[in-house]
Amino acid sequence: MNLNHDLSPQCGACASMDRSIFNALHSPDLQTLSFEKSCRFYDRNEPVFHEGSYSDGLYCIHNGKIKITRMGPNGRETIIRFATAGDTIGYTALVSGEKLNVSAVALEPTQVCRVPRESIFRLIRTNPTLAMSLMQLMTHELEESERRVVELAQKSVKERVAEALLVLKETFGYEADGETISIHLTREELADVVGTATESVIRMLSDLKHQHIIETEGTNIRIKNVSALIRVANLTD
Repeated sequence: MNLNHDLSPQCGACASMDRSIFNALHSPDLQTLSFEKSCRFYDRNEPVFHEGSYSDGLYCIHNGKIKITRMGPNGRETIIRFATAGDTIGYTALVSGEKLNVSAVALEPTQVCRVPRESIFRLIRTNPTLAMSLMQLMTHELEESERRVVELAQKSVKERVAEALLVLKETFGYEADGETISIHLTREELADVVGTATESVIRMLSDLKHQHIIETEGTNIRIKNVSALIRVANLTD
């Protein structure tokens, strides 16, 4: 693993800057940010930070994919959401000063930049746009949590599996064939997204295959009929 500043991408030239909360910063602040941050490479299944620890900065994903997880009272992991290039994670605990209530784990080789706590607070004090972006991120996260509670209570497992596949498609897009979702999750990980047993996910995927809505090959999932998947998820096309 490497924390060398020489390997850290310059913020102003970052290909993911248009999706970053830092995209409103001017050149001097971006140059300072580039100097003060550190960058690290994570292997698949390597944690970026752990639930229950204190946040020492804000984490920006330069490339790769990350799952955000939370441990339930029964010791089972739930995948709360995913993050990819340009996304920022770890902000809620940073602002609140409380312990992190989630963990972040790399789903593939991933490069993450950490901006120190002091740097973030200094930028927030001098840049209202950045402060607003952080508020919007936290508001969106709260809204997503509330939506998830409603869906767990009211949607069937099949509807939730279908919606999870659509969320993965929207988050990570397709591979070159235009059908295969560009993320490879085990059936256990997909069950952690849906909030159900692995056996239930396997059964629902089999049902969707028999309906010719998807195809599967190992961890590859190809969506053959998006409109039908939207209907199964009980969403508006």
